[in-house]
Amino acid sequence: MDIRPIRTDRLSDKIVNQMVTMMREGTLKPGDKLPNEALLAEQFGVSRGILREALTQLQAQGYIRRKPKDGTYIQDDIQSLLMNDSVNELFKKTTYSDLLDFRETLELKMVERVIERATDEEIEEIIEGLGIADTEELQHDMDHYFHYKLAQASKNIFFMNFIDTYYDLITEIANRSNHDQVRRNQIAEEHMAIAKAIEARDKKAAREAVMHHMKMVDKTVIGEEGK
Repeated sequence: MDIRPIRTDRLSDKIVNQMVTMMREGTLKPGDKLPNEALLAEQFGVSRGILREALTQLQAQGYIRRKPKDGTYIQDDIQSLLMNDSVNELFKKTTYSDLLDFRETLELKMVERVIERATDEEIEEIIEGLGIADTEELQHDMDHYFHYKLAQASKNIFFMNFIDTYYDLITEIANRSNHDQVRRNQIAEEHMAIAKAIEARDKKAAREAVMHHMKMVDKTVIGEEGK
């Protein structure tokens, strides 16, 4: 059963959520100056202490900037931050099947770009980082390194940012797939097969190796869910 603890949001959290919604809807625009604290607290119907707590959260999260003796402003680059938040919310709602499908599509294209764009030295560096992990923690680190180096070698900024920013989501799948040594040994073989196909500049073999790897991940995850 997927039961989530019941919690009551603090007033400051509610202010943060409302202001972020206003930014998303365009009521608050990049560069807008907010009313002074006394007026803003009155408008929200809270004390200035609670308002300051909310503004501190918003500043820490990058939504606003505060200028001494001037005032509080919405950040100029707020749209990119809001877009990132939207992507994060979307990923929170995905199923493991969704993530596996997306990851398969991503990695199939990524290995093609690596073959087209990577230097021999970059591919050699990927291969040198491979090996068999004897713990889940080491497997996590090696997985991250392998997939990030592939993204880096693809010369595609989006691939690199995705792997670096959202790897924790991929890790949720990996944690279901690498919990025993037999599977970790298999992962090492599957990664090596992908890397060797890339080294040979063989797109067909690389795609087949990725497909096999994702099939094994899918099989392991489904097996874990059935237990």
